[in-house]
Amino acid sequence: MPGTALGLGVENPLDPAQAIDGGARLLRSLLDKFGRTDLALAAYNAGPGAVTRYDGIPPYRETQNYVRNIMAMVRSLS
Repeated sequence: MPGTALGLGVENPLDPAQAIDGGARLLRSLLDKFGRTDLALAAYNAGPGAVTRYDGIPPYRETQNYVRNIMAMVRSLS
């Protein structure tokens, strides 16, 4: 993850503003790459390689729960 942070211009991952900005830019790039919110969230959690390898949300319990929980929160806001 340090490489990902540096690639996103995050010099100090302990700086909340840099961490939030980097995370938002990462999520935007994953949305652009995968075209769906659930797949972008899965890639954010498990890595884009896992989403590509499994051609969808990977069969990892942590990732499936993460995607399910975030999507439920998003739906509850609309």
